[in-house]
Amino acid sequence: MSRRYSYSKEEIDFVRSVAPGKYNDEIAALFTEMFGSQVTAGQMKGLKSNHKIKSYVPTRRVTEDDGLFNKEQQEFIKENVKGLLNQDLANLVNEKFDLSITAQQVKAWKNRRHISSGLKGSEGMDPPNKGTKGLYNVGGNKTSFKPGQKPVNYKPVGSERIDSKDGYTLVKVQDNGDWHERWRHKHVVLWEKENGPVPEGHAVLFADQNKQNITLENLILVSRRQLAIINKNDLAFNDAESTKLGLTMADIHLKIGERKRKDEAQ
Repeated sequence: MSRRYSYSKEEIDFVRSVAPGKYNDEIAALFTEMFGSQVTAGQMKGLKSNHKIKSYVPTRRVTEDDGLFNKEQQEFIKENVKGLLNQDLANLVNEKFDLSITAQQVKAWKNRRHISSGLKGSEGMDPPNKGTKGLYNVGGNKTSFKPGQKPVNYKPVGSERIDSKDGYTLVKVQDNGDWHERWRHKHVVLWEKENGPVPEGHAVLFADQNKQNITLENLILVSRRQLAIINKNDLAFNDAESTKLGLTMADIHLKIGERKRKDEAQ
């Protein structure tokens, strides 16, 4: 259900902190994730206008698929799009070119170029090659895999690589499942091995901000609310002790905010 009441100072401050460089629908998604309250892009636009918050983004939106693929990758997609669901095609592209493309990005790229998989409806149906290995092509093709044969670009479980988008180290944890199930952030895997699954609404933070210093001693579990305060007030530092102090300060900010809301409600 959409919001119909005024926003708290904490919510306004959160929007102010995440707004630069983001469009209203992106801000709305972050707001919903942060506070669990569904809002629309239009409501975020109104909030920003009322509180003089700017995003400083171009009038013409640069879509997520602009420049997403190079020429070789585009040709590969066109050659193999037939009979594949968007997720299957994204998995294939990621395996072939060592990328981190999502099904939604593939869908957007196809739609803008009027490229179809040939599947009916919203591509929710099983592809013609379900249950087979290799690419769909009536009569087979040179890229189809024989039973037990692995593609030349196959990476075994335990392989690691650096995500070119954010610099995090990814580790392959299994051969089956979607791309995000096969590849996970190494620091999260390490933390969970010692502590169990990361609780909902939380994240694992590098204490010294060095994404390559993947040790248990350098990992801190923080809530999304704590993380928002840390990012807003620049409380993450290049040494672990200072960041831990910043986390304590973030907790103080949150408690002050809670006290103010209680006072306002009385």
